Amino acid sequence: MLLFKKILDFKKPEIGNSDKRGAKRYPVGVKFALKAKLSLPSRDGDGGLLTGHRAGSTDWGGQLVDLSSNGANIRLHPAASASPGDVCQLKLELENLLFEIEARVAYFRAGAQFVSCGLTLAFPDSYARRAFLQLMEPVVVGSTLEPVSRVKQDIPGLLKEQYRGESESELNVWRDSNGKNAKLFELLIHDYVIRGNTEVPGLKVGRRDGTNTAMGAGHKDEIRRLFQFVTQNLNKSVPSEVRKFLELFAA
Repeated sequence: MLLFKKILDFKKPEIGNSDKRGAKRYPVGVKFALKAKLSLPSRDGDGGLLTGHRAGSTDWGGQLVDLSSNGANIRLHPAASASPGDVCQLKLELENLLFEIEARVAYFRAGAQFVSCGLTLAFPDSYARRAFLQLMEPVVVGSTLEPVSRVKQDIPGLLKEQYRGESESELNVWRDSNGKNAKLFELLIHDYVIRGNTEVPGLKVGRRDGTNTAMGAGHKDEIRRLFQFVTQNLNKSVPSEVRKFLELFAA
């Protein structure tokens, strides 16, 4: 099932761009509401695979560490056991929607606090791949935004700072003349622009190209949800006070 119906189509050109990311890993924000479980083949006390009527699988809740276009890294309870090559099922849940992806264990490293399990994902079709890319996109945008050194100032009395990331994303923030308090922001992502300021409550959603083509309530709601997920994945290159400012509009 797709997370978004109106946005993030990931048509062929866009999927091609995602393939160029290769195995690049994007760290998942600790605040991201995406929940993960990994269904691993059941094993006996000695670590051997159970067979026959005893064969089955065990679900292990875990913490996603990072995602790539064809893989994932997840931390599990130290009691979990697996071997490279094991076929498993990655179960992702967001907003009560469940996404199940077949995977194969690439590596399994045990530690005192947790085990790290690297996965190679196997998408049965383009629809399943599109669903995963939609889940991954807030991580890609939020984790890659980096400050721009030279920023053209465009609003008298306010100081503008800018951050740019992958997927042609751009975050502009304007602070007061002292450079302390954030007053307004603008996030450009894919075909859309999202704006907010301290004078007017709520988010303003529009098209990046400035056209006034009408968007329905459902369309705008998906853009707002995308914004919410991006704020949950912002990296530390975006100052903490800016992250908190954006979270106020994502609540």
